[in-house]
Amino acid sequence: MEPTSENMGHLVGFLTQTVSGDPAARKAAEAQLASAKVQQGYALLLLRVVVAEEAPPDVRLQGAIQFKNLVNQHWQASEIHDYHLGDADKAAVKSEIVAGSMTVTEKLQPFLSEALSTICKADFPIDQNWPELLPQLMQSLESQDPAVLVATLKVVHAISQKYVTASHTDELWAEIKAVLSLHDRLLNVYGNCLGAVQANASNKSVLDVLFQTITLVAKIFHDLNYQDIPEAFEDALDHWMQGFHTMLTLPDPIKALFPCADGEAMTSMHNMQRAICEALLLYADKYIVVVEDSDRSSKPDERAVFQKHLQIFVEAVWGMLTNLGVQAEFDQLAAAAIMFLSSVLKGTHHSFFQQAHLQSIVNNVVVPGLNIRESDEEDFEDNPLEYMQRDLEGGMTDTRRGVTCSLVNAMCKHFEAPTSQLCMAEIETALSKAQDWKSKDAAIYLFIALAVKAETRAGGVQVINPAVDVISFFQKHVLPDLQAVTAANVSKKPILLADLLKFVLIFRNQLPKEAYVVLFPILNMLLTSADCIVHTYAASCVEKFLTVKDGAVPRVGRSDLQPMLQALLTNLFSCFNHEASKENPHIMKTVMRVVNVAQGDAVAVGPMLVGKLTGMLGEFCKAFAQGISPKNPAFHHYIFETLAAMTKHICASGDAAAVSTMEGLILPPFQTVMQQDITEFQPYFVQLVAQLLERRGDSIPDQYLQILPSLLQQSLWASKANQPALTRLIKAYVKRCSAAIVGNQALFHQILGLIQFLMMSKMTDHNAFGILNSILCYVPSSKFPEFLPVLTNAALDRFQKLPEKSNGKFLRCLLVFFSLYIAKHGPEMLLNQLEGVQAGLLEQFLTHVWAPKLALVVTDATDKKICQVGMCRLLCECPKAWTFGCWASAMDATCKSLQSRAGGMNMASVVGAEDDVDFDFLVSYNNSSYMALANAAQDKSELDPLPDVPDAGRFLVERLQQAAAQAPQLAPTINQLAQTYQLS
Repeated sequence: MEPTSENMGHLVGFLTQTVSGDPAARKAAEAQLASAKVQQGYALLLLRVVVAEEAPPDVRLQGAIQFKNLVNQHWQASEIHDYHLGDADKAAVKSEIVAGSMTVTEKLQPFLSEALSTICKADFPIDQNWPELLPQLMQSLESQDPAVLVATLKVVHAISQKYVTASHTDELWAEIKAVLSLHDRLLNVYGNCLGAVQANASNKSVLDVLFQTITLVAKIFHDLNYQDIPEAFEDALDHWMQGFHTMLTLPDPIKALFPCADGEAMTSMHNMQRAICEALLLYADKYIVVVEDSDRSSKPDERAVFQKHLQIFVEAVWGMLTNLGVQAEFDQLAAAAIMFLSSVLKGTHHSFFQQAHLQSIVNNVVVPGLNIRESDEEDFEDNPLEYMQRDLEGGMTDTRRGVTCSLVNAMCKHFEAPTSQLCMAEIETALSKAQDWKSKDAAIYLFIALAVKAETRAGGVQVINPAVDVISFFQKHVLPDLQAVTAANVSKKPILLADLLKFVLIFRNQLPKEAYVVLFPILNMLLTSADCIVHTYAASCVEKFLTVKDGAVPRVGRSDLQPMLQALLTNLFSCFNHEASKENPHIMKTVMRVVNVAQGDAVAVGPMLVGKLTGMLGEFCKAFAQGISPKNPAFHHYIFETLAAMTKHICASGDAAAVSTMEGLILPPFQTVMQQDITEFQPYFVQLVAQLLERRGDSIPDQYLQILPSLLQQSLWASKANQPALTRLIKAYVKRCSAAIVGNQALFHQILGLIQFLMMSKMTDHNAFGILNSILCYVPSSKFPEFLPVLTNAALDRFQKLPEKSNGKFLRCLLVFFSLYIAKHGPEMLLNQLEGVQAGLLEQFLTHVWAPKLALVVTDATDKKICQVGMCRLLCECPKAWTFGCWASAMDATCKSLQSRAGGMNMASVVGAEDDVDFDFLVSYNNSSYMALANAAQDKSELDPLPDVPDAGRFLVERLQQAAAQAPQLAPTINQLAQTYQLS
């Protein structure tokens, strides 16, 4: 695809259509772009559209998104993508992307920066695949044009930011050293900016650009110092730190030029100070004192790197923080400053702080930081979902209240008693203002910050500050207010109600069961509140209460829940009638949890519940058909989790009529979703149908077989999100309907054709083997000669053509397939088949691939068991295998795979207890994301294709004993293996 004006025009047209309101036009354009991306020259053409100033802004934005995704997914070869960019395309992109990044608008720069970062991870400086990059950046850093400097620094930052998350390796440090060739130029840019700030102290426009430049320099400083302190930075550290201090202590006339009005973003000055505080936080966390212990024969050498600067920065940050306004616009800067002070308070140099400092911190930082602001009240009313995300979902790390709570926690690390005394005094003072709900709001927040010493998101608070009494506070200041709630006032003082519910939610582990008995009716009443946050917090309390355990016993069990089941579900569903909660994932998650705890008791309300849920999905399907995107994918996920939970409990009840009712409710919308190609819901519905089919009795309704052909269409399998669910469903068909499938030759051949199609792609070959393994288990072996030789030869041919570096997944699948073939049907069939291809093929494969690679590629417990049993049957039951020269090494590999860490034999296949599912995750809709439904998970017993071999170790011992008797020449080797691996 040449970068001609004609091709540019075509590409612009397709990009325009990707944002069309017409779903058909949008899908057609997406299909065109998907087919175009494999053509040489497409990447460069796409980049040029992004850079082209004459292109419409929305087209350039779509192009930037497409370009970023193209680079992220296809720059390197991977097992999940069939296509990757060729060397010519890569060279063309690298020749223009740096210059392009310097000229595009600020809105587009993040996309090109991310693409640059991906390219650098792959090509820089590995094997010097991009030798022109550093010289180009060095030259640009010498420019006198401020705009070029800012753009260049953004490119450098795109390179350096990966060092924050990368693992420390010699290769990584070598790369950082290469980038450090820029240090002197960075320092020169930094020094020039510091001087220019003083020279232009009254020129706001000039200062604005200078502060943006220093912000980027500070970010790069942070990134390049994250893994360790480079020598270049340590040698010049005084200069770096003096400049940082100067920027934190700017004179008042300069600060007056950068006021931050309500509702506006932080100014360039405040962004710069935030970046500096984050750099200081890094040094406070890691480099106050650096211990060199490379010479372990001598006493470690301690170098005071940042220690001498610490005092002045504590004072500078403290001074800046106390003069910083409480407006929300300053929150990110305040957060960085407070985290720096928290790090010092928690560290070994906490002695900088004395009793007077603690009092000042509480008065000047903690109390103002926890007081509710007008902007918080506005967020509560106008942006409830965002408010809850920060407050309920742990997203407060960069908010004023969140980091202030962390500061209190840090103060308690070395000053627990005085901090507790000071904070409790403030709490009592606030609570004494009986009619002031805002004071009580602050008091509850401060108490929570003071009381919690350790918590997990899923498990709640684990360790409490011994200086506070949670139960007493609950009984005096929380429970009375909750007990005062009536049907008439469930929506009054909603912020305070939310605070009370948050207290109950956080300290759920510490509250006794007696409190739960009192709280559940209150929570049920609060579910009727018209306020979105109040009924959401009430629902979250119910949901989390149902996860609390005393030892292994749930604090609220099925029998406790049964009397209020109907009322809870009724009130939970009433929440969806409120506009703000129409797609509230917290409410639906609670519905799911209630159904799971109710178990069989939920069967009575099953048809009503499933009818409501499928009705909701029907409305969403109509919206999708009209091109209306979902507001909250997590909400839809929990709908399907609830349906899966209902299916699980209804099928477990053994009520055939109830199962038929579920099928009547789920199969029609499933067919609608498949026919209308609603891709967002397809993976979920396929999982539900697989769950129903797997748990169906012996009589399978004809409706299942009627929809099977449509599930075998290759176009449906093109979506990566569909593939795992479809594979599971086809395997369920093979297991439950094998006779009907084999009896329908056309249908069976369609399945075999699908297997061949899937096996030819590295993205789907494991799915092909999954279906094939199911056929081995449930299709009569008399049918094998009709198709298995062709499929086996295709698998071997594909294996030989795959590069060794990328064939691990395929080899694992191939070994498990061969092993299952032998384990289920004996070694002779596979041996004869492979000998028919090439004499001695099985012995060669066993010698050079199977035995040496077994431990490397097969790690899953079930797969290991299959391989152990299959290899054992091959080596111990096949007379021809007794003559293999690799017999001893192959059996040794089998024994090693059974060996436990302690050195003995793991004689049993142990199935662990089912883990509790937290369900806290991010859900999104895209063509490659697959979200498994935890409640639709297969029983672990069903995942083992060899249930008749409960103990692979015992099976091995018995077969070796038989082999020693039938083949005496193997007895010495077997005896040696028995001694080595303690076989008995």
